[in-house]
Amino acid sequence: MRRKSKKANSKKETKDALEGMKFDQWAAECMPQWMKDAKAAIENNQIDNANTILDEKFVNDYLWNTSGTNKIFSMYHIAGLLKNANQLFRAEQMYEDLLKINNHSAVFNELADIFRKTGRIGKAVIYLKRAIDVNPNQPLLSGNLATNLINLGQVETAIEIDRKLVEKRPDDNFAFSNMLLHMHYLPKLERSVMYDAAVKWAKRNMPQRLAKTNHINVPDPDKKLKIGYISPDFRNHSVNYFFEPLLEAHNREKVEVYGYGNVCNYDETTERLKNKFDQYRNVRPLDDKQTAEIIENDEIDILVDLAGHSGDSKIYAMAYKPAPIQVTWCGYPDTTGMSQIDYRITDAITDPPGSEKYYSEKLMYIPDTFLCYGPGSLQPPIAPSPVLANRYITFGCFNNSSKINTFIIGLWAKILNQVPNSNLLLKFKSGQDDEIREIFLKKFEDAGVTRDRIAISGWLQSPADLTLYNRVDIALDTYPYNGTTTTCQSLLMGVPVVSLIGEHHMSRVGLSILTNLGFEFFAAPTPEQYVARAVALALKPDSLAKIRNTMRDRMRTSSLCNQIIFAKRMEDAYRNMWHTWCQKQNDNKLVESSPQRL
Repeated sequence: MRRKSKKANSKKETKDALEGMKFDQWAAECMPQWMKDAKAAIENNQIDNANTILDEKFVNDYLWNTSGTNKIFSMYHIAGLLKNANQLFRAEQMYEDLLKINNHSAVFNELADIFRKTGRIGKAVIYLKRAIDVNPNQPLLSGNLATNLINLGQVETAIEIDRKLVEKRPDDNFAFSNMLLHMHYLPKLERSVMYDAAVKWAKRNMPQRLAKTNHINVPDPDKKLKIGYISPDFRNHSVNYFFEPLLEAHNREKVEVYGYGNVCNYDETTERLKNKFDQYRNVRPLDDKQTAEIIENDEIDILVDLAGHSGDSKIYAMAYKPAPIQVTWCGYPDTTGMSQIDYRITDAITDPPGSEKYYSEKLMYIPDTFLCYGPGSLQPPIAPSPVLANRYITFGCFNNSSKINTFIIGLWAKILNQVPNSNLLLKFKSGQDDEIREIFLKKFEDAGVTRDRIAISGWLQSPADLTLYNRVDIALDTYPYNGTTTTCQSLLMGVPVVSLIGEHHMSRVGLSILTNLGFEFFAAPTPEQYVARAVALALKPDSLAKIRNTMRDRMRTSSLCNQIIFAKRMEDAYRNMWHTWCQKQNDNKLVESSPQRL
């Protein structure tokens, strides 16, 4: 039984204590050792140890015997430790108890983050708006509000918040990266606008003068290369469906592989990946400069970013150029804008010739596809085509709600209205939230589709997320931001995907995946063709059954899933980059050693 915490002396005392947020002073003078130990355990990814320290009875007894300002700081800090130790329910309860004492913006913000992580986006927005009412001058709150509004499909509103924040705080990298990421969800976005915004940010906030120019790496073209991968997503995250196959297949006679993890929520995937690196560094407690120093000390030859401008990225550390060659790949669908990042790994389908002008990085093309999908051991049995039993077609889309906009809903409405009795199954993280469901159902009604034809599921644990595809006949991709993991998962479960091709990298990933499986016909060049091809496929149940029965074997034998070939191609690309750098170093030495004429 959870005891009620003692109240602080007064609400004013609570407000004054939290407003100051002098945690450094409190930590030095008042924080008990057990809290410091729990914090250290979390920072060192020893979550089990942290949870042992944060025993519920022990914590409640401590708070029962604590009062005043010390109690206020303790509650706020313990709740944060619980959140970071993945005890979200206990953290939520403690923050709610603290709110009963005083409505402070920081507490509202932390609760909103928990609601976001647990799929209660509508509630997260409400709490962030309350936080802003209490503290309208805190930019972090506005940035978090924009992130949650994106998941509600309110893209324009979110980006307007981002822009105002960037105007007020142009030096705030968090705000600028948020804006750059969110811009990709706009239904219409010119590539030149995206490029200009990224380069503008980088020139102002990540200037070339920060970059190290004299690396001590030995320019031996045939040496065993030290490859470093830096990411916040060495955890249960979609990026690892594509990164882990490469990590496993790297030829350790030719490369030594380092991981630099800025992981917020350490989990079983983190532990598994950590053991597959030759060396793994937890850089979560470090700032950007310290992170760069660690990488430099490791004498990394090629540093590869896997996140770009997405959440918790460490690309800012790459501004210091800790490695002589720096690369971005996989985790972000666009240019970083940073001159310190030399290459972007891609393929000629997602970034056809002529795309170079939209990247600050040099494009390094991988044959066939820039991706390698590894489904792992979770490959549930494929059920027969649902249409055979249902006698109607079920379309599906399991992409994030942030990718579902009024434009694509309009195309889906046309498809549904041209295929009698058909319905659409959606799955996204906040799909169980009644308020969110109502928002999206209303959008379909506005597009001319009755709500009884739309089913919405919330986020599911594996393998339930895959078995849900057994209810789908045809998957419909999003636009302009195509699915990647969801497209591969759909195909793995025998469900064909109809995708719409655009000009952006993010609008051509569907084409790249489908082409490598011999199904490029399902990638449509125009919205009209997107609708027509989905409708035509729906009228061919025999073809759907054949595709369903053969798709998984087709994937297994394709270049998309051949990790050995893909790893060799990536290593060949790294070696080419390295040869170029070595040649440049040797040329510079020749120039320096040449006699100077008077």
